[in-house]
Amino acid sequence: MMRPILYSNLFFLAFTIISGCQPPVPKVEILPPTVTTVTPEVKNVSIYLTENATLEAAEQATARSRVQGIVGPMLPKLDQDVKKNDLLFNIAPEEYIAKLNAASATLESAKATVKEADAQLLVSEQNIVASIAEMNAAEAEFIRMSKLHVSKAVSDSEFDKAKAENDIAIAAVSAAKAKKETSKASILVALAQVSKASADLEQAQLNLDWTNITAPIDGRVGKPMIKSGNLVEIGDELVEIINSEPIWANFNVRESFILERNRSGKLGKKIEIEVELQRSGDKDFPFKGVVDFFDPKVDPNTGTLALRAVFQNPRNSPLGILLPGFFVRVRVEIDQLDNALLIPEKAINRDQTGNFVFVVDQERKAQRITVETGTTQDGLIVVTSGLSATDKVIVEGLQRVRPGIEVRESKTETKSVKKTN
Repeated sequence: MMRPILYSNLFFLAFTIISGCQPPVPKVEILPPTVTTVTPEVKNVSIYLTENATLEAAEQATARSRVQGIVGPMLPKLDQDVKKNDLLFNIAPEEYIAKLNAASATLESAKATVKEADAQLLVSEQNIVASIAEMNAAEAEFIRMSKLHVSKAVSDSEFDKAKAENDIAIAAVSAAKAKKETSKASILVALAQVSKASADLEQAQLNLDWTNITAPIDGRVGKPMIKSGNLVEIGDELVEIINSEPIWANFNVRESFILERNRSGKLGKKIEIEVELQRSGDKDFPFKGVVDFFDPKVDPNTGTLALRAVFQNPRNSPLGILLPGFFVRVRVEIDQLDNALLIPEKAINRDQTGNFVFVVDQERKAQRITVETGTTQDGLIVVTSGLSATDKVIVEGLQRVRPGIEVRESKTETKSVKKTN
């Protein structure tokens, strides 16, 4: 029983002697973490209202058939520029040429009927004059015979004959006048036929003209909606023409924005609201335009007002092209901050209490500072409170930084205060 205890004591004694012969472990010096700092950039910063928008062509129209017929091929090439009234399609015209000729013949016949009715009217007027002369002569003879009959100078039969001839003359005048009225009515009917024939001829000419389908606006032609050789009906869509030079951007803003602009005097017929546009993939807002339309009412469901901005959109623009249907972003400057402080966005830390940064104080120790931030610009963020222009803000090496620890600044990358207007 004593041997195990003895062996343990001897082992412990040997270990102690050997350990005491080893050299002391060197003390390791822990260096402060290295950080990169910047001082805030000071400059005037524009505050923007940014909204989503959709692009719409300034002009867009669909060429349609206005007559029925067999359509030929589209004459312009795909994606070709056309001017208003340029020829796009032909519809087989033979049927409409025949109808035009028939309408022309009908008109000439109606005009001939008018001439005939005019001639009949002239004859009836001449007959009236002759009938009146005969009536006057018969009336004079009747008056003379009446006087002689009273004095028994003529017989009853001679008197009755004079009276009958007078009555016949009066009836002849009435008949001639009636025929004149009939001739007038015939002329009116013939003139109406001429008007109708003229209208039919005009419509026939229009139908023939409409076999040539032309561009309703200036623009670029799209893909035809019907193939050559097909029968088209009145109103069938044939091809769409789009003019996107300029182009519109439709977007909505909160009613509070409109009220603020109104109060500040920045809203009116003579004051243009400048708008900038950004497509997907654009780093900035390279396109510049102006608002050209306000909806006259606010949407009660969303509390927003519809606006439209117009942008010049030449096809050879170095900025690139804007196409109808694009989803884009637009922004409007609503304010400007003078001498704002900006720091890189990566310097901002966030937790449940809000935003904060680490700065290096005069004792080269890291200190946590709570800040409030605003808009961003070119990778920088505006700090509205919490910082001064001379603070050294840590932007790199944040992983090892804790409040109150000493840090080493990277002298080669530390930036100085920059003030721009």
